[in-house]
Amino acid sequence: MEMKDMKFRIGIIGAGGIARYAHIPGWKKLADAEVIAVADPSRQALKIAQDEFAVPFVYTDYRKMLERKDIDIIDICAPNSVHFPATIAALQSGRHVICEKPIAVSSKEVEEMHRTAKRCRKKLMAAQSHRFRPESEITKSLISKGVFGEIYFAQCHALRRRLLPINPTFIRKELSGGGPLLDIGVHILDLSYWFLGCPKVHSVSGVTFTKLARRKDVAGLWGEWDRDAYDVEDFAAGFVRFKDGRSLTLACSFLANMEKQEDFSVQLFGTEAGMHWPTFKLFMERNRILEDVELNIPQQETEPPHYKELRVFLECVKENKEVPVRVEESIEVIRMLEGIYRSAETNQEVVF
Repeated sequence: MEMKDMKFRIGIIGAGGIARYAHIPGWKKLADAEVIAVADPSRQALKIAQDEFAVPFVYTDYRKMLERKDIDIIDICAPNSVHFPATIAALQSGRHVICEKPIAVSSKEVEEMHRTAKRCRKKLMAAQSHRFRPESEITKSLISKGVFGEIYFAQCHALRRRLLPINPTFIRKELSGGGPLLDIGVHILDLSYWFLGCPKVHSVSGVTFTKLARRKDVAGLWGEWDRDAYDVEDFAAGFVRFKDGRSLTLACSFLANMEKQEDFSVQLFGTEAGMHWPTFKLFMERNRILEDVELNIPQQETEPPHYKELRVFLECVKENKEVPVRVEESIEVIRMLEGIYRSAETNQEVVF
């Protein structure tokens, strides 16, 4: 049987929310994929996976799951601190790997993951689902067609008002590696970076704050969290210069005092037009007349982005194609994020 005709068996590391609400259902939509095993230290999470999805085999230690010989792809949905060791172990055991964002908490870790994937001749991809949204793909197409001219600056926001995840995996640095910068900032930064064509990073300046998350008088719309255990930032901002002279700014927060409940957006500034994503509003000038254009995208049944990224990754495995979220790009994204943290600590610009 040729690889393109076979059924691929999936093992998932981490049985928490993102696995149950996105990844396992996404794999189950694919006729040529089958989730046969899940690993998680929580027996309760494993029971839910078995009860809801009829996963035949469960493990409290992912290393035991990797001893199986019948798994083709490992999907990592575990806390950020697990991404690096689990990816390395999975690649070395001969499996292709798709790993939830952020792919790792340091660029050195991503570089080692990249080297291991190349040495083992296996596919590796960060699950940056926002690239697979229809609004993102259409925007990228407009960029490729030259609608904006040269895009020289991007302004990206991943800002929330009182929407802080209460699980310890988001608020303790030993598990998460960081706060909103690594949780939601990585999404909007990766998307903006992709829109810009993934240039090499020159330097980064940044600030981080923890002003609200430890206060007893601050409410959370998603429930209460352990304020004493909270040891990551609740706001971060950065300024990135690229080697080709372009730049971007990033701001992200879980709890910010702001008008909207959530602002997850990108503003692109080009020589011929600008654009606000995801509203599809274009700003341009024609015949010395300023024009604001709101594009009408036909409404149609769309594949959820988490599902699409899994399908595309599987196609790359089957057809031995390059993955669309290249690890080299993920290295630069993580480099920017750690640059913001380092700049905030040292109060200096970080030059790469």
